Order: sequence, then structure tokens, then C-alpha cells
Amino acid sequence: MPQGPPLTSYQRAHQEGKRAPSPSRNPAMNSLCTSAFRPVAFSLGLLLVMATAFPVPSGEDSKDDTNSNRPQPTSPNQTENLIKSIFLEISEVRNKMCGNDDSCKNSKEALTENNLNLPKMVEKDGCFQSGFNQETCLKKITTGLLEFQIYLDYLQNKFEENAKAMQMRTKALVQVLKQKVKNPDEITTPEPTTNSSLLAKLQSQSEWLQTTTIHLILRSLEDFLQFTQRSVRIM
Repeated sequence: MPQGPPLTSYQRAHQEGKRAPSPSRNPAMNSLCTSAFRPVAFSLGLLLVMATAFPVPSGEDSKDDTNSNRPQPTSPNQTENLIKSIFLEISEVRNKMCGNDDSCKNSKEALTENNLNLPKMVEKDGCFQSGFNQETCLKKITTGLLEFQIYLDYLQNKFEENAKAMQMRTKALVQVLKQKVKNPDEITTPEPTTNSSLLAKLQSQSEWLQTTTIHLILRSLEDFLQFTQRSVRIM
């Protein structure tokens, strides 16, 4: 049988390509694809684990703008706990001053020399059971607690840690009670210049008068908080 002209290399490769079965995917390529997607899958899994372990806080930052601007609800327990914690600080300062001397702790000595104008409750403030007025009473409480701040500044000279704790908690109490006031803008804040002159006057006293002043401040704050506590319970 006559032979045709010899095939070129191109023709020969073309014919072999037709006869050859389709090659299966290279195992190395499979391995490469798997290894390429493995880090991505791991990263996604890690993100899911972190989201579960560290959920978004439920505070103001996680709320929308509308909800974050609403005043947070207050509870009687929150107010009670703040007041009780201030009572504990007062008691601790008394113990530091008097030790085991009960007559020192319970001293009722009047301090007329200083003419201090410490906040106190009177009937017109609306905090007594007879003639109780919630709005008037809340304004008196918040204003009075703000007026006590300068006296707590004075206490820091001798009882810094306790005085700062009382300041922090009385300010927190003010913020809690202000949320119940219909017109918080009507709450008066002491003038800084008045506070500065009062603080300078207190600090210039003799050692004996300073000690007596501290007793009076503690007793006045305690009385004021007792009225506050009774008033809050009937609100």
C-alpha cells in the first residue's frame, strides 16, 4: 500500500491529541486550590468565634441615636445603694477621727464660730411627708447635694480617699435624681467664686476648728441624706 508523504510534527501532534484521553486534573493543582482556600475559611471561623465571645455591648454605644438620647430608667435600689455607700464613707471618716471614743462620734456640739451655711431640709422644700411635693423636693435634694461638693473638697485635706468617694457618689446621686425632675434647668449650681472664697476661709481655721468643722459637715450631710432617703421611698 503506497505510503503518503510523511506527516509534519504539527499534524502528528494534532492526531495524537485526538486519540489521547482528556487528562485528569493535576493532583498538585487540587492541593494548591485547597491550600489557597483554607486560610480564608479559618479567618471566617475565627471572626465567628470572636463575635460570640465578645458580643456588642448593650449600652448607649450599641443603640441608635434615638434610643441613646433617652434618659435611662432609674430604680429605687440604685438610689438606696448610693446613699448607703455614702453613709459607710461618713462612718469610716468618723472612725478615723475618733477611734473608739463614742462621745466623739456622737458629738452634737454646735459650730457657730464658722457661720457655715450647710444645706438642710425645711418644710417649704416639699420633702416632708406632710405637704410633700416631688418636683420641689427633687430640686432641693439635687441643689443641696451640689452645694455639699465644696465641703467635700475641704475634707480632702485630711481624708482624701473618703472625700473623693463621697463626691463621686453624691454626683452620681444628683445625676440619677435629675432624670426625675421635669425642669432640670431650674436646679441651681453654686457659683465658683463663692466656693473658692468659702474654701479659703475653711482652710485658714485653727486645727481645733477644722476638726469641729469636719464633724459638722459629716453630721449635716448625714442628716440631709436621711431626708433624701425617706423622700425617695415615697416618690
